[in-house]
Amino acid sequence: TGYISNFIVISLFSIIFGIPYPDFNVTINNNPYPEDIFIHSTGQDNQFMAILNPDLEVKWYIVSLNGKGWDFKVNNNDKITYFRKPSNSWTPSGGGLWYVMDQSMHEVDTLECVNDLEADYHDIQYTQDGGYILQAYGKQEIDLPQTEVIDTANVLILQEFDQNHNLIMEWRNFDHMDIQDYVDEMNLNSPYRHWMHGNSLEIDNDGNIFISNRTMSEIIKFDRQSGELIWRLGGPMNDFIFINDPLNGPNRQHDARRLENGNIMIFDNGDGRMPPLTRVVEYDIDETQMTATLVWEYSHPDGHVSLNQGCAQRLENQNTLISWGGVSGHGQIITEISYEQEILLELEYPSDNYSYKVRKSSWEFDVDLLEADLNLDYNIDILDIIAVVDFILSQEAPDPFILFKSDLNKTGEVDVSDVILILDIIL
Repeated sequence: TGYISNFIVISLFSIIFGIPYPDFNVTINNNPYPEDIFIHSTGQDNQFMAILNPDLEVKWYIVSLNGKGWDFKVNNNDKITYFRKPSNSWTPSGGGLWYVMDQSMHEVDTLECVNDLEADYHDIQYTQDGGYILQAYGKQEIDLPQTEVIDTANVLILQEFDQNHNLIMEWRNFDHMDIQDYVDEMNLNSPYRHWMHGNSLEIDNDGNIFISNRTMSEIIKFDRQSGELIWRLGGPMNDFIFINDPLNGPNRQHDARRLENGNIMIFDNGDGRMPPLTRVVEYDIDETQMTATLVWEYSHPDGHVSLNQGCAQRLENQNTLISWGGVSGHGQIITEISYEQEILLELEYPSDNYSYKVRKSSWEFDVDLLEADLNLDYNIDILDIIAVVDFILSQEAPDPFILFKSDLNKTGEVDVSDVILILDIIL
């Protein structure tokens, strides 16, 4: 009971002196799948990395002042990964670093691109042998006959590394795709030719890779060894016949994933359609007959249109967790539905809080969640004060463990005010 009392005191101090976690509103909670929700929220002034438990209580959160938290998720190496993004604006060069956090809340690795490329924040995937794949952008000059200037086009680049951070594969879309195939879809008045916007990458069941290119409304699959394209789903160079889909494929989509049943599910933003329509779609893909049969789709009954971001995750019990991205007039909206499309969970954040991606996962920290207990002895005493003071004097940047344990007033920094709060608890 003493520990619970201490936790309550700390929480009250956080509310009074610091940056409280956004007060989201739960409108429906009807037995959703019982896993934690991993969510990074970004507003005008603050960013949060947070985990909500199945009861929708804030199980863990930290305030991020340095841009860390984008694509916050449990990766397929059973560690948490997230990106440090230098600004809230979308930039085609990325420019940050990936961080890997273990079950003790410590950052155990940082990941970056090589060959003078800067990593992009949209996705990271770990491979079965402990390597990982990152995404980056480059620029390339090209002389398009349709314009009177020497043009600059953005190039989408994937880099695969082994577990020792050695580059073992680099794929550049310009080496395998002809920009002339996409000229009719481009804005030739822009400063550069924006024809590639990769916002998800997936290691397919056959070991090859497919990526989502939002700009051209297509999913691109390529051979992981040769780099050659295998197919394109949707967009101006579509290779498939769409069956049972009156909209004939995705539009400005996100989060293309291969499901356990072999189908592909896509968060289809649809903000470029007339009229706009956002949906989550599941296609049965026949790569021999080159058909894509729509077998399941869902649009929100309130007609939410996702202007940016957004994702969908098929859960183990076949529920689907949906984050609706940027919906005009709303903060982040999260919905979970059954396969029969009954809404089981819906929550909405304040209007100035958004999230790029939301995931459910079964994952536990292997250290206690008692704030201020830095030495992990389930007790708050002078030893914890000494640990905080030592950290402050070190002038090191705080990792998630230090922030969660020491930043009691939730300002995103560890300073003397946190020492005072710990001292107040002890006294």
